[in-house]
Amino acid sequence: MNPYLQLALIVTALKLLLIYSYRSTDFEVHRNWLAITHSLPISKWYYEDTSIWTLDYPPLFAWFEWLLSQFAQYVDPQMLVVSNLDYASISTVVFQRLTVIVSDVVLITAAYKLATVQPGKQRGGAVYLLLVTNAGLLLVDHIHFQYNGVLLGVLLWSLYYAHQGRDLAAGAVFAVLLNMKHLFAYAGPVYFVYMLRHYCVGRGAVLRFTLMGLVVGVVCALSFGPFIA
Repeated sequence: MNPYLQLALIVTALKLLLIYSYRSTDFEVHRNWLAITHSLPISKWYYEDTSIWTLDYPPLFAWFEWLLSQFAQYVDPQMLVVSNLDYASISTVVFQRLTVIVSDVVLITAAYKLATVQPGKQRGGAVYLLLVTNAGLLLVDHIHFQYNGVLLGVLLWSLYYAHQGRDLAAGAVFAVLLNMKHLFAYAGPVYFVYMLRHYCVGRGAVLRFTLMGLVVGVVCALSFGPFIA
């Protein structure tokens, strides 16, 4: 068996063992967001305040929750009722835990792609090992309960595209990340300087700068457009 796949399966098995472990209030936060995005019209997503855990992530993460809710309705429809505060049936717990585990595929695949472009198998293996077995993510995502793995995975995909010289794709994926969690804006200045020095240079620099702006603008328009409309 491929050692990368073998390690991914071992880590996934460990995550499955943690399904019934301690969970923080963030579990209810995300259950509430599932309910909001499934049960209410878009115009009310960011205004619903039945729970104190109001929706406060950027639009693409709200759409991510909406996508998960399309599956949740077949598992336990009661988890999608906004007024069911602190609802945590066994099926709800298992479902929400599994969504974190499955979404980690984004992290695992990005880690694999980055590992394969490292100079030397040992270095690539080390990169993959450190990313896939990250103890911090295991604690915060699979015990505490959050979705940092998928977010880090999106960032790693952006870095992979940049490493491959596909700067336009890197910029687009980073824009997606910003529209999923605004805290990644701290990396924005780094990306801006990198793109100016690596992509928007030489002949056609103005055109490339404009093209990058258009790509980022399209991502933001798709993210915020439905709410503005």
